[in-house]
Amino acid sequence: MSREILVAIQKDGATIRYLLEVFPEGEHWTSTLAKLDTRGEPESARVAPRFYGLSADQARRRMISVLENEYDEVRPLPGA
Repeated sequence: MSREILVAIQKDGATIRYLLEVFPEGEHWTSTLAKLDTRGEPESARVAPRFYGLSADQARRRMISVLENEYDEVRPLPGA
């Protein structure tokens, strides 16, 4: 399983952190996204449906594209 923290930046400069997880599931890869609270813990509700891909990178890119449609900038959190 791959875990990555993403930072989404709104037009007003506000930032929101998300936990992106990518894992194998049968013959495909699955990605999930959870919003992180102020302590850095995932909130219980998922913010997007699961996305699937033939590779881990494809599943990851599909989920990131959802965030890119909603925010001005989306980038991985350095050092996380």
